[in-house]
Amino acid sequence: MPDASAVTMPGAASERGRLSLVAQIGYGVGQVAGQVFRDVPTLLLLFFMTTVLGISPAIAGATIFVPKLVMGVGCDMLVGVLSDRWRERIHRRWWLLAGAVGAPLALVLLFHVPEGSTALRVGYVGAMFSLYMAVFASFSVPYLAIAGELTADAGQRSVLMAWRLVFTAVGVLTSGALAPAIIEANGGAQPAYETMAMVLAVICPVALLIAFFGAGHAARQSAQAPSTATRVRLSPREALAVLLAPRFSLLLGANLVQLIGSGMAFASFLYFLSYNMARADAFQIIGGVTVVSCLGIVVAQPMWLGLAARLGKRHAYVCATAVYSVMYVIWAFSAHWGITAAYAIAFLAAIGNSGWAMLGFSMMSDIAAEDERHAGLYAAAWVATDKISFALGGTLLLGLLLSAFGFDSARAVAGLPQSDMALTGVMIGFGLMPAALNAIGAFILARWGRN
Repeated sequence: MPDASAVTMPGAASERGRLSLVAQIGYGVGQVAGQVFRDVPTLLLLFFMTTVLGISPAIAGATIFVPKLVMGVGCDMLVGVLSDRWRERIHRRWWLLAGAVGAPLALVLLFHVPEGSTALRVGYVGAMFSLYMAVFASFSVPYLAIAGELTADAGQRSVLMAWRLVFTAVGVLTSGALAPAIIEANGGAQPAYETMAMVLAVICPVALLIAFFGAGHAARQSAQAPSTATRVRLSPREALAVLLAPRFSLLLGANLVQLIGSGMAFASFLYFLSYNMARADAFQIIGGVTVVSCLGIVVAQPMWLGLAARLGKRHAYVCATAVYSVMYVIWAFSAHWGITAAYAIAFLAAIGNSGWAMLGFSMMSDIAAEDERHAGLYAAAWVATDKISFALGGTLLLGLLLSAFGFDSARAVAGLPQSDMALTGVMIGFGLMPAALNAIGAFILARWGRN
């Protein structure tokens, strides 16, 4: 654990302006809902559309990509601007209640795809995923913006982000272990996905309600004076100027490139297990790999906090990215090594992934805290970038890559193996492209960043 004089760790005694353990955990729990909403479509929706509904990867990827780009990004920016503009009247935490109400409906409807033609099913998924993205924006943007308002201490913001990563692990377990286990236990057909969605429709609103009360407790605990900054209405040009300021735009650009790669890796994980590793029990294996990855996320947080205190956040970020990229290159060529090796690689990759994810959030929160008038705008851009990246990497680019390399959805529905060319496409999408894109993102921040 890092020295307490450098960074206040979770559980440390509270001082004025610092957050207690209860406040830190209360805020962090909300990430469970955010992670589920982020990961379930990325991990399962493309796989569901191609191997259960029998839709080609390119069409399925485009169907998911368009709502993410249009509704996801549009709603993120709208919620960010409105949460800034209305902050004096509506505290950001109240937006979490909107998410708690909308989350069950969005989750249940997404996988309840009606029988009919391919065009009907594609249209239905596109419409329901648009609703899903609007609900996601309603709580994810304010939730992230709150972090910069709860404490004036940069170290405490890192601690909040560390707790956020701890509950990211819980969310990853929910979406990456519990959800596949429910699908496997219920036979793997469409009704199994519907059952899974109904379970998550209970978990997500509970997490958001806890975060709603936790954020209120954290705000009182921090003992910060109310902001006296003047709220201004920004024109689109003025908002763009804020986001293009070099310190933020370079961090955002590095994060964008890296998340495109991470989205490809995450969305192709089930394909890699099912076809490259030839595992008939892929849904069970992914649960075990997810547990190991979450263990890596949790145990790594003190290490990255300590390294950031010693080297600076930017340099620690680059180190974490290097670990992640190397592990995915190894993983791409290790399909024949077996499950034990996959567990070990997943653990090390998660350590790297959790480092750059946590430090990226922390640096963004530092920028937002220094310019709190635009905290919602910064958070909106950050969340929108996440959605753009995963839309590009985890749906559109991966779908096009799989189609280009000959992945056959009809064979997938029939339970038949794929061609060697298709397996090569899966390997590239799962390991090589994510590693290359993450290295590029780290280079951008290392060469030009300033944090």
